[in-house]
Amino acid sequence: MSTLAPLRDASARLAALEREAAHQEHLSAGDGRSWVGERDGEHPVVIVGAGQAGLVLARGLRARGIDDVVVLDAAPADATGPWTTYARMHTLRTPKDIAWPTWGVPAESPRAWFEAVYGEAAWDEIAFFPTVAWQGFLQWYRTVAGVEVVGSTTVTRITATDADGPLRLQLDGPDGSWVLLARHVVLATGIEGAGGRHLPALLAGLPAERVHHTHDAIDFPALAGKRVGILGAGTGAFDNAATALEHGAAAVDVHMRRPAMPQVSPYRWMEFAGLIENYGSLTDAQKWTFNVHLSAVDQPATQNAIWRAHAFDEFRFLTSSPWHGAEWDGDDIVVTTPHGIHRYDVVIAATGIVADLASRPELSTVAPDATLWADRLTPAQAAESPGLAAFPYLDDDFGLVSRSAPEHSALSRIHMFNHGARISQGMLSHQIPGLVGGATKLAAALSRRLFTRDADALMAEYLAYDVPVGVHIGRRPAPADVPG
Repeated sequence: MSTLAPLRDASARLAALEREAAHQEHLSAGDGRSWVGERDGEHPVVIVGAGQAGLVLARGLRARGIDDVVVLDAAPADATGPWTTYARMHTLRTPKDIAWPTWGVPAESPRAWFEAVYGEAAWDEIAFFPTVAWQGFLQWYRTVAGVEVVGSTTVTRITATDADGPLRLQLDGPDGSWVLLARHVVLATGIEGAGGRHLPALLAGLPAERVHHTHDAIDFPALAGKRVGILGAGTGAFDNAATALEHGAAAVDVHMRRPAMPQVSPYRWMEFAGLIENYGSLTDAQKWTFNVHLSAVDQPATQNAIWRAHAFDEFRFLTSSPWHGAEWDGDDIVVTTPHGIHRYDVVIAATGIVADLASRPELSTVAPDATLWADRLTPAQAAESPGLAAFPYLDDDFGLVSRSAPEHSALSRIHMFNHGARISQGMLSHQIPGLVGGATKLAAALSRRLFTRDADALMAEYLAYDVPVGVHIGRRPAPADVPG
């Protein structure tokens, strides 16, 4: 569809949808009893990150009677996730009809919201969810699901007092610094949550103001009239190329080291319930083989992103074109490739992320004791893919595993519900296609572990329970006379 405009009665339709959501929740919520809460200043669960994964998990915990969940995000509450920053695509990369965890309330699904705002006919016309609409859905979802977000707040450090004590979160926010205590911490911090942006070493000698990563806040209007070279050819490369050209860049080249764009996307095969729900049951050897193959095969850039860039005559896509060198000669960035020299004013690295727990401020204290996949592989296996070997090795609850005390450590209560779960729990576990499996699994794990911690107190409460239900012995009383 060429344009996407809300229906004139969208507000009324959304209000009706919210009433239906409340009705469905009453139908499916059971007694709604909240059974675990703050204890001595310690919150049962703190979720760091209020994007799609954090919001869905918080909603799922509430459905399980765990209401005292604190949700934090470094961004303002209305700008969480990548959708208003570096996600420069026009549509999501995930098909529109992917499953979504509704926790028994289908009215809170993306499709229900979209049809309420834009209409059923508009839903039939799209193949992928528009990015702007997705951000709108998530903001609505946060409100209708009753998830309160503490925004503009950064976790600067997580420390463990001891194996059984609370986790301490050092926070920085608009009102200064303070400490929050938690039994469990979930890091729903997206693709950079286990490391950071990868900038190839060959770019290190270039003027910093002329080098960007696709995840950076790039001043695209400032690229008007500039020659731009992009290293890497994933979807982000084409989206950034198109964005630069839409802002008047003189020329943009995307360089790909492969001889041709991949034509097979393993992710489409991966999007079925059997794998999403059961990936964790694979052996370590199977998980390693799975991810090495995924890295080798990769996936093509999305068709829409490719067409968007190729709409400009000033765009070039160069294959078999790895960068052997990049130097600043005082006027230009001079890039050397197997096919010659290219000169640019600005370069953008579409080179993804690296796993490096120690580089994350919130994990810097615990990272030295966290097991990595390299610790569970042979040297030959680790050498096969050093980047994958640097990922954290997680337990079945998405928790970090301690090197020094693998059976009993507070690290197991730090759960990586982000890209760090890629090898241990599945590439899709925290992403849109995998939230049904990943969020359901993690919510159940947190419920189980909190119940285990409180089992003695709950048993004592059960044994002391003496509230009569009001049973009367004898014949049923006659109904009161009803006035004629």
